[in-house]
Amino acid sequence: MTTLHLKDWRHRWSWVQRRWFMVPARGTNAALLTDWLLTMSLCVGLASILPASAAVWALASLSSVAGYVWLALAITQAGPPAASPHLTAWDAALLSFAASFGVQTAAYLGAFSP
Repeated sequence: MTTLHLKDWRHRWSWVQRRWFMVPARGTNAALLTDWLLTMSLCVGLASILPASAAVWALASLSSVAGYVWLALAITQAGPPAASPHLTAWDAALLSFAASFGVQTAAYLGAFSP
């Protein structure tokens, strides 16, 4: 006599659920990237009104501050930083800190000097 294995049905159902939940993540990724790009464009806009000698360091500072703001948002509202199928505020904070580090490195290497 054959028996019914319920483990197989649960495994299939969880696979279907995971696939269904991954579709809205594309919209979440686009929304978060749009918000991060708006944040960085605000930083670039604020740094561009300063003199050229201070604009680069102001941009690095502003993007670092934006990273801390995204980090505060992630700590207070987002879930854990790992095992998320889409981008979260943790990723936006990481992108902001990476942009700050990139601007500081480029300025130190003399990429912005005339």
